[in-house]
Amino acid sequence: MYKLVFLILFGLLSFYQSNGQDFDRIDSIVSLYPKKFKTSKKLADQISKDFDSELDKAKAVFSWITKNILYDYKESGKYYTDYANSYKSVRHNPFPSFRSTNYMDYDKTKSGSKKHLKTEKKYREKISKRVISNGTAVCEGYTQLYKDLCDHLEITCFYVLGKAKNQINHIGKEYRIDHAWNIIEINFKKYLIDATWGSTGYYDIDAKKFVEKPNYFYFGTAPEVFIKEHYPDFYENSLLTESITKETFSEAPLFYNHKKSQDFNLITPSSGILKKEDNTIQKFVIEYKEPVYSIIYLINNTQFNYTGEIAYNEGKIGLDIDLTTIPNAKELIIVINEIPMVGFKIE
Repeated sequence: MYKLVFLILFGLLSFYQSNGQDFDRIDSIVSLYPKKFKTSKKLADQISKDFDSELDKAKAVFSWITKNILYDYKESGKYYTDYANSYKSVRHNPFPSFRSTNYMDYDKTKSGSKKHLKTEKKYREKISKRVISNGTAVCEGYTQLYKDLCDHLEITCFYVLGKAKNQINHIGKEYRIDHAWNIIEINFKKYLIDATWGSTGYYDIDAKKFVEKPNYFYFGTAPEVFIKEHYPDFYENSLLTESITKETFSEAPLFYNHKKSQDFNLITPSSGILKKEDNTIQKFVIEYKEPVYSIIYLINNTQFNYTGEIAYNEGKIGLDIDLTTIPNAKELIIVINEIPMVGFKIE
């Protein structure tokens, strides 16, 4: 299961914290909470005392988790064996259960045998208790704790499984479930939430350092943006009306999600896999809503200033990049105004 790492790997920057101002008041209160709780109910009770609306409570849950839970891959699979054995006994069941929750059809009364439900409940409780008391988790821990806290707060919340795509080497890979996130529903509105990636932090362009602070971009991310990095096992959980296949998701370029990326649009190429041949010049056509004062690109992490001619045509920008600049080139990242926008695999 993957955690968002491109900012660290490439030393690139994303100064944006989506929804940050909305969280200021909530953060000022949540920052006074203990860093660890014995149970998720104790934390939920504290949140209930301090906040009134369901949306503020959901944001407080996000704030506390992303401030206090550290990602630790060694936590992967804790307590999973017993649950998996139970799940195998009811795999024929057509109704989704904890490991594959489709919020459209979720029904606890139909999710399996009583033994399975009991094991499922125990598994959930063990994960949440371990995460909230130890302060470490992988995505299943972040996601389950978020759901557990929402359950205590009587906020409709679902556990979603799917495929994550946040590294260039993920482009073109076969679909495989490797990540988890949440959907909450408040006043008939659904919100996509990834507390795991929200805990990553961001690069401060002015201070020139990585800031370990919650990234609110992943609370209520727009579905059309979220789908660029998250493909759910049940497509209804994308919250989109148009259909995007797993193959299209896999083969698309890697888009780096932050505020400024919403001003960016890639016209061509549509594939994230660029074929390199001798003397190959790859043509790119992009759109960007703001004035462009800097274009750089990285091939295998080596930085180049774009010095070629920039062709403007009805708001579109045309670029030509030589993919043979570096022998054995494997990756290309295009950076606009010092912010990473899109990445490609080179073959």
